[in-house]
Amino acid sequence: MKLLKYLTLLIFLNNAYAQSSNSHPCGDGSGIMPVHEKAIGICNLDTQVHSLPADAGKIIPFSIRSCWADWTGNEWVTAYCRHTRSYTIEVRGSGSGDYFFLSGPGGNIPVQFSFRHPTSGAVPLRPSTESTRFEGAANGVQTPVEFLVTIPEDIQLQAGTYQGTFDFYLYQCNPWGDPNNPWNPIQCKDSNNTSERTELYPPISFTIQIDAEAQIQISGLEDMIITSNTSSDIDAEQSFCVYTSGGVGFNLRAESAHGNGNFVLRGQAGIDTINYELQVQSLSPPLATTWLQEGVTATGGLWHGSNRENCADGENMLLNVHIPANGLVDPADSQYSDTLTLTVEIE
Repeated sequence: MKLLKYLTLLIFLNNAYAQSSNSHPCGDGSGIMPVHEKAIGICNLDTQVHSLPADAGKIIPFSIRSCWADWTGNEWVTAYCRHTRSYTIEVRGSGSGDYFFLSGPGGNIPVQFSFRHPTSGAVPLRPSTESTRFEGAANGVQTPVEFLVTIPEDIQLQAGTYQGTFDFYLYQCNPWGDPNNPWNPIQCKDSNNTSERTELYPPISFTIQIDAEAQIQISGLEDMIITSNTSSDIDAEQSFCVYTSGGVGFNLRAESAHGNGNFVLRGQAGIDTINYELQVQSLSPPLATTWLQEGVTATGGLWHGSNRENCADGENMLLNVHIPANGLVDPADSQYSDTLTLTVEIE
């Protein structure tokens, strides 16, 4: 006689950190197993380098699925992701304090990231810091969200490409927490309650690129009316502004409407002319003064532009018109004029 005994072994595996690899980013999670893969989907964040304009709103639109499915009934087969799960996010990458960094000409520039959710508006993010909680959606609905990238107003971009690569993390929150109970708080990142929640891992890497074109502007020049009752040299001057993005160097060319290698004032009757000379100097470092030749570009890194539009800190250039006395002998007309065209260009 034999006595047989059967021993049934039951093993329950409690995954300390249920993780979603974002293997199904853009759908509602239907038909996807296991449950932690259906619970999270981040759509259109990592599909490309996000190239943003330097002089307008910088927005990265994408969407997030954050939900949970029961393990019972036909949901094991059809895998509905019925239950909403709130979540927090985190962005890691180069940065410090309130700002992330993009690397470009001359080094790093600070930028601020904000996360915009339909129910919470735009929430600023800090590098490697867990955010506040955001609401997921039931039935696997993708919630439209955005990253807003802001460059501080006092940052002037030199021409070139600025780029940074960052890692995006999402942590679903435990569904049993009570915001009014310190012994059972709602926790998301590092939550001890792993039931019916998961985390995004590995993180999603995304790249931001800002292409800044060279910007240059000349302003502050006005018509000059010069009056003289003597035959002495005449000098007249006015200050003006040259702005360049990042305060980079510029070249300058002056052209006379009546000149051909000379700066020329033409009489009102059109039969007499007076030659004049033109000098330009900088009012801020590097200080440089030069006499211009008509139609010839003055080059060689003589001047740097102001890095503030319209020279908010003071005009940086001075234009001097010099009429030698020998050109004023026996004028045939009482009024002479010229249209002077100044052209500035980035070096």
